[in-house]
Amino acid sequence: MVLGWGTARSECGILPLLMPRRQQRRPAYRPRKSDRADGPVDTALLDAGARRVLDAHGHDVDRLQALVRNLQQLRDDADRLAFQEPSPDALREYRRAERELNEAKRALTMASND
Repeated sequence: MVLGWGTARSECGILPLLMPRRQQRRPAYRPRKSDRADGPVDTALLDAGARRVLDAHGHDVDRLQALVRNLQQLRDDADRLAFQEPSPDALREYRRAERELNEAKRALTMASND
């Protein structure tokens, strides 16, 4: 045993016995909040809303297209109001208009596939 290199030596006596490094844990990947989208979409809830739209307005594609245009205008108005005068009520109205628009778009897709 030769002192200076430690207690463990290789067979040739010149180089120290190499030990593998201890593996470090990798941190879990978590996207930043700014990178996240709006979050998961509940497709069952969206489909149920679309079926309600189809029940109320029928399966006429032209009528559903007109409804989508009207809801887009309603959503744009709610967005403009929420931007000009921010408030919890304005945000609630914007989200409601956005949800109704998405349901109408899904209903239009469902009706055109029939």
